Amino acid sequence: MKNFSAAFVLMALAGTACLAGEPGISAEASGEGEAWTAVIDGKEVPAPAIPMGSDATVRAILDEGKNRNQVMNHLTHLTKEIGARLTGSENAEEANRWCEEQYKAWGLANARIEQWGEVTTRFDRGPSSAKVLLRREKKDDDGEVTSVEFEPVRDIEFTTLAWTRGTDGPRRGPVLKQPQTEEELEAMRGDLEGAWILIKARPPTGQRGFRSGLQDQFKRRMETRKKAADGESLDGLSLLDRLALEPVAGFLSTGREERIWTGGAPEWRKRALEDIPEDVHAVIRMSDYDYINSRLTDKEPIEVEINANNILTPGPTPTYNTIAEIVGSEFPDEVIIISAHLDSWDGPGSEGCTDNGTGSAVTLEAARILAAVGAKPKRTIRFVNWTGEEQGLLGSRAYVENIKEHWPNISACFVDDGGTNYQGGLGAADYMVEFLAAATAPINNQFYSETDKKWLNVDVRHSGAKIETHGSSDHAAFNAVGIPGFFWDEIGRADYGYGWHTQNDTLDLAIPEYLMQSATNSAMVAYRLACAPSLLPREGELRADDGDEAETQK
Repeated sequence: MKNFSAAFVLMALAGTACLAGEPGISAEASGEGEAWTAVIDGKEVPAPAIPMGSDATVRAILDEGKNRNQVMNHLTHLTKEIGARLTGSENAEEANRWCEEQYKAWGLANARIEQWGEVTTRFDRGPSSAKVLLRREKKDDDGEVTSVEFEPVRDIEFTTLAWTRGTDGPRRGPVLKQPQTEEELEAMRGDLEGAWILIKARPPTGQRGFRSGLQDQFKRRMETRKKAADGESLDGLSLLDRLALEPVAGFLSTGREERIWTGGAPEWRKRALEDIPEDVHAVIRMSDYDYINSRLTDKEPIEVEINANNILTPGPTPTYNTIAEIVGSEFPDEVIIISAHLDSWDGPGSEGCTDNGTGSAVTLEAARILAAVGAKPKRTIRFVNWTGEEQGLLGSRAYVENIKEHWPNISACFVDDGGTNYQGGLGAADYMVEFLAAATAPINNQFYSETDKKWLNVDVRHSGAKIETHGSSDHAAFNAVGIPGFFWDEIGRADYGYGWHTQNDTLDLAIPEYLMQSATNSAMVAYRLACAPSLLPREGELRADDGDEAETQK
């Protein structure tokens, strides 16, 4: 990069900075040569002398981002007005169209929703609830039961796998513990109809392990019914598998903690409505599991009522990305992509805030800031709100595949998908570091957190001969084909795991000062790279991080 830097200094002295297309701004008037500070490998250094646009525009971006930032308005609408946004759902499409409307209102070019695929059966989740009730009998003087009442004694927090059946209204029934022996199963046969089966809690396995276990149980119940329908032997099936053949209300299980992880049924994308089985499997908090288990041990007459409002609609239902642009003034076919995934998991209670309403709002606000200041970049800046990310980067993979002929002209793709912390840096191949340090430099020492007692700066880290970065978000679809893809380091005080894919992912987790910095940084990096002397260098080998396999879940 030393040779590159020398060339860029000469270009800057020659006045070749990106002033074209920004009428009335001369090098002198623009303040070109502002002494910005870069952060490289944790150390503050003078910004590399690479010309990257008008300093007047840079200062305008900072002013707009610091003083009139709208990122929380976007996030509030996504979470409170639209809510969780499962791929292929009504909410996801509403969010796609709403983003398109915002881009058009701000004056961006080519704003559109672009179909990347379809879902055979659409899944929407309506308001859902669950509770424990205590059965109380009233008797007359002769001891005869005259009436039965059910007193609610505890609300249950729960979810079901997306793309599975719900309860079709409230479903109430007694609770039976999963039988452990043949004798126990036989003893409870007369009580199975309409009962909820409390599955014995397994050892903790983490989110992915638990969700894969739920999917395995879903498949095993389907296979058990098929074997029975085909007259095959049921020898060797577990007692739990055999309960799939009984007229139970459904199943209850826990992930052994208070977070409730939501995922989707296996083979969700191609399963027709008539092929989705009738059984209901609710996942509950550990404290709810313990409460129910304790009441059963004490032989208290409790029942559970669940209203899992799962709405299944035959498709096919199209799935979309939302795309908009600020078209480059000199090299419109060369592109910088600023992006985030718009879809989220949708368990009851979740609003899809930190995963990934925050990144979606940051992407929107970056576009608004650049439009508000009238930025005129040399290259095109493209903003994309992906869907299908949670199921295996489906929207971004399809997009990349569809633009093969344009791969050489994409400078880089940036993804914000790490929650409500701020864009604190990124890892970059050594030959990219000076470019990226110059692009991020104007953000440094601009956003100060009184809570953290520090500047919210952007650290560009050397990672050797290739990009070393988080592998399972939409940037990985670009890295897999040799296009530089970056996942911002999310730095700060937020506990990402608390809300990630759970009922806790609500607007109150958002940290406004971090999101303001992130939106402004995204706008800044997009503008400055779009005005750089060349595309981001691609020397050497890029790491082919390609995330999860297609049709899997993040």
